[in-house]
Amino acid sequence: MPDIMHHSIPGPRAAHFALALLLPAGAVRAQQTVPVLPPAVVSAPPAAAADTTEPLPAPRATNVVRADRDRILGELRESENRWAILRDQAARMKANIGEVKSALSSAISREKQAKKDKSESDRTAAQADKLRLERAIHLIEGRMDLRTVQAEEARIHREFLDTSVRAADAELAIAERREQVLPDDASQRTAFEELSSRWLQALRTRAARAYDLEDRRFKVVEAQIDMLKRQRR
Repeated sequence: MPDIMHHSIPGPRAAHFALALLLPAGAVRAQQTVPVLPPAVVSAPPAAAADTTEPLPAPRATNVVRADRDRILGELRESENRWAILRDQAARMKANIGEVKSALSSAISREKQAKKDKSESDRTAAQADKLRLERAIHLIEGRMDLRTVQAEEARIHREFLDTSVRAADAELAIAERREQVLPDDASQRTAFEELSSRWLQALRTRAARAYDLEDRRFKVVEAQIDMLKRQRR
């Protein structure tokens, strides 16, 4: 084998020749084979949308909306009656507290007078009345607080149902118009947009009242917990 180290092989060819001696033949061929890459694929620009208009919200069937509206009206009447009853109960409890406080003041006076008279039996009776009346005030105040928040919940519930009726009216107007004309008719687009705007505004108001209603229900539960604690004392 010739001594290749004593042969002069110029520049890059020398490096390639030395590498060929160190690597197997297959590896040399692999080094010499440069894969041909396919041309880069250029994505086509997205086609412009033919119509970017958001579809209008679709109402329920007319008969379904009417039935739902009638149901809500019935609940609204019941809610108004409940609100009136709870307001009346809260007012009567407030007046009752005044009466019991007056009786408590009398019991305290009798207790003081019994002490002056050194009448143990009268003092014991007056003291028992005082404790009973103090507990009565404690419980009545709890009930009054509960009726007050329940009345407030009933008021907000009435407002929620009232906004639900308004939302049903707006939805019914769209449903009835859809039965008369085609909603896809370009000439009717503006009319449907106006009706849909009224409907969505009513739905937003109803959602706000629903949030308020949940807050009042939370307060009712808190008042019920407080009432239970008062009764257990």
